[in-house]
Amino acid sequence: MRKRFYLPVFIAALLLFSCGNRKDSFTSVALAKDYFPVQVGKYITYRVDSTVFVRSGSQVELHSYQVKHSITGTATDNMGRLTYIVERTLRKADGTGNWTGNGRYYITPLENSVEVIEHNLRVIKLANPMYTGFEWKGNRYLIAPDSVSQASPYSDLYDTEADNDMNKWVFKYTGFGNETIEGQQYTDVCTVLQADNVLNMPPNGSSYGYKAVSSEKYARNIGMVYRDHQIYDFQPPNVDNPQGTYSGFGITMWMIDHN
Repeated sequence: MRKRFYLPVFIAALLLFSCGNRKDSFTSVALAKDYFPVQVGKYITYRVDSTVFVRSGSQVELHSYQVKHSITGTATDNMGRLTYIVERTLRKADGTGNWTGNGRYYITPLENSVEVIEHNLRVIKLANPMYTGFEWKGNRYLIAPDSVSQASPYSDLYDTEADNDMNKWVFKYTGFGNETIEGQQYTDVCTVLQADNVLNMPPNGSSYGYKAVSSEKYARNIGMVYRDHQIYDFQPPNVDNPQGTYSGFGITMWMIDHN
């Protein structure tokens, strides 16, 4: 008679354990807009390391500077939604010199996502629900001009194939928690993996290679605190280019100041 009690107790324990696991995997009270706060007057300053390819793509250089993103006003987009205007300014990496203009982009916070439009490219940066493993097509608005060709948003600037099919990238939350980035401690950071596609990088010198790697980190109530965006490929040596050539670009940036 006593044995008939074991099964219910076991099931209850299993349910409790399962519910505990589910609670750990979800950030139920967090919303995308909590990690991308916007208001006029807010700014974030970043240190940037930019990978560029010079001498017809045969040499790699690293250019460093500071960039400040300042929300200067609001507007209404073509769908009637409230949008925030962000002005970009640059100065030297050591913080000296005057800030100089470097264009603008737009942030549209929505009920279940946050969209950014930059260089006419519309990207869903964050989306609900926020839990580790949640996925969405963040670049789905980067549509190719026809149904056959690939969406290559940087094709006008770089002769690279590394950005092919960027509209098919699957964004994914890979973790939530406290982090230290470039010596700065943050609480409640979410990591978004956008792409991790690598072939023959670093190149062996005789074969084609490419790198399409992109990830961002957002701190709750602050905004983006880190970005790594590497889009380039390597063409092996030939008669015209005996050293082989790179094409594309890379950006690594992390927050150094904000209000």
